[in-house]
Amino acid sequence: MKGKIVKLILIITIVFGILTSLVVVSATEYATVNANGGVILRKGPSTSESKILTIPQWSKVTILEKNIPSKGGCDNSTWSRVSFDGKEGYACGKFLDPFDDTPIEIPETDMAKMTDAEFDAYLTKQGFPDTYKDKLKTLHKAHPNWVFVGIKTRSSWSTILTFQYGGAKRNLYQSTSTSTQGYLSTDDGYYNWYTDKFTPKEGSSWYKAKKETVAYFMDPRNFLNESGIFMFEDLNYYSSYQTSDAVKAVLYTDFYKDLIQYYIDAAEKYNVSPIYLAALSRQEVGLNGGTATNGKAASTCGSGLNGYYNFYNIGANTGVCDGMRYAKEQNWDTKKKAIINGASWIVSGYINAGQNTPYFQKFNVSSKATKDMSHQYMANVAAVKSSAASTTSSYSNMRIIDFPIVFQIPIYSGIPDKVSALPPTGNPNNYLKELKVNGTKVTNFDGATTSYTVNVPSTTMSVTIAATTVNTGSKIAINSGSKVAKTTSSSVKIGEGTTSIPIVVTAGNGSTKKYNVKIVKQAPVVSKDDQTDEEKNNGNEGNTQITSDQTVTSAGYKINSSTYMTNVTLGSTVAGMISKLEKANAYASINITNSSNKAKTSGSIVTGDKVSISSNGTTKTYTIVIFGDLNGDGEISIVDLGMIQKHLLNSSKLSGAYLKASDTDKNGSVSIVDLGVIQKHLLKVSNISQS
Repeated sequence: MKGKIVKLILIITIVFGILTSLVVVSATEYATVNANGGVILRKGPSTSESKILTIPQWSKVTILEKNIPSKGGCDNSTWSRVSFDGKEGYACGKFLDPFDDTPIEIPETDMAKMTDAEFDAYLTKQGFPDTYKDKLKTLHKAHPNWVFVGIKTRSSWSTILTFQYGGAKRNLYQSTSTSTQGYLSTDDGYYNWYTDKFTPKEGSSWYKAKKETVAYFMDPRNFLNESGIFMFEDLNYYSSYQTSDAVKAVLYTDFYKDLIQYYIDAAEKYNVSPIYLAALSRQEVGLNGGTATNGKAASTCGSGLNGYYNFYNIGANTGVCDGMRYAKEQNWDTKKKAIINGASWIVSGYINAGQNTPYFQKFNVSSKATKDMSHQYMANVAAVKSSAASTTSSYSNMRIIDFPIVFQIPIYSGIPDKVSALPPTGNPNNYLKELKVNGTKVTNFDGATTSYTVNVPSTTMSVTIAATTVNTGSKIAINSGSKVAKTTSSSVKIGEGTTSIPIVVTAGNGSTKKYNVKIVKQAPVVSKDDQTDEEKNNGNEGNTQITSDQTVTSAGYKINSSTYMTNVTLGSTVAGMISKLEKANAYASINITNSSNKAKTSGSIVTGDKVSISSNGTTKTYTIVIFGDLNGDGEISIVDLGMIQKHLLNSSKLSGAYLKASDTDKNGSVSIVDLGVIQKHLLKVSNISQS
């Protein structure tokens, strides 16, 4: 019996020891991460367990359970089960310090003592529009010591937005997936609708931002919140709260652990916020270094650049290598020089020039600025948003976020009442790549041209429309009203005369392009006895469907050598020619292209243009010849005179339609006489006849 009692006591002791070693926290308890590189949150109490995320240094975590025995790693220390950023997991206990909840003494400022009515009056006096006020009032309630100063911009919203959108590299957006392609410019030179390719303007993933994207990041009202407000922070040095610990909260990795003091030295020397400098380094060169900060730039940028550093990417106009060449010019051959002397460059070039907030450094629009609007620190249109969020996080973790921080917020005249929004995400391409009717490609199809006419025999009762898109993710709706469906072909019934068939292409970003195919059922063949005298006199006896050649001549043009169309008046337009041909033959399908076979829907007709006419079941293409227009620009000039001279001297021979156009006397050969005809035209002695 005695032995049983001893065993029972031993079991109770062991169980009690286990229960007392595992402490489940009942009251809410917090801890602060003390490790320079942060602490890894894992799925179990062992370094062999998979990683959930890294919790940055100085972050505040909630303790759910502590003193958990280690199952591996953590130097045999105990683990804690913690919660951070909505995630739960296990962290090594030696990297967690008890959270210091000792109240920080924050002086109550005059701003904090204002009543709601007084604060509203203050905002009005500062010039803030009503569309700013509600957001500023929300921030004031949360942080009553914050000071909001209104700064008028140097010009109106529309003028500045137009300027900011101009220039190939003034505002770039990084895109590495189709989800953000909606933020990119699709203007000529930046995007090809036919190939669905954007043209990078820096590196392989930086593109010109869409105008709506620029407007979003320019509009201060999008960032009057806790994470964005610090882009408007006054960048002067406030030593009471901009401490080395606050800098560590931004640059918490081992890479920066010996560099923190340099940011404080720069702040004291040049009266600039060390938090801003730290956030700028983090934004520009990252938390773990790279080409700009490892002293080994030669391997990437060429010989002679090893041993130089650039912690703010100063001078990196087209990439990091430009910045490293600038660092060499400035002799930034130590990390200390790069951080402190680089800060001097920022202060003298920007802060002292009236660009004393991160926002004004990105968008130089303050009426107090001394340099023109093109003087902007970075091309990345979204840069200040991420750096502001980093500053907010560090101030919050260091519990200095409620200090009397000054924010200088731009006020634009003429800014729309509606706050600017980002454009829809997704690929923007809504072009068709190919269009077929009854298995045959539509003549001269071009994705930019939305209207086509196709002739079919009089006995046709339905047609099959088939289409493919340039971007495979776009959706096609054929003859389905407002429905958007992934349809590649559809059979459509047609009536007498003309049937219009709509095709709607919807891009990944929701934008649409509507094409229209007019199916024209040809008139039936009628007997000679049923025709009018006019139809017989037009040489169309026995058939009301006239040929392509008859269409050309009926419209007043001439056919030369079977495939050249002449008697085209100098200065004729595409619209005018189509109108004449359709008037001559209402059943004809007319398509005009340039000499490169690209669809031409506007502008002047020139030598080398091609006109395709589908009629009576056949299609024929004619090449335009305008006598005297030898270079295909639609004019007769000294250039054309030079071209015929070179042809006659055998130094540069003309061919095809351009050779035909040089036969200005129309005798079938090109001679000195034709040169004389062009000379007389240029001297206004006599005009070249096109008939």
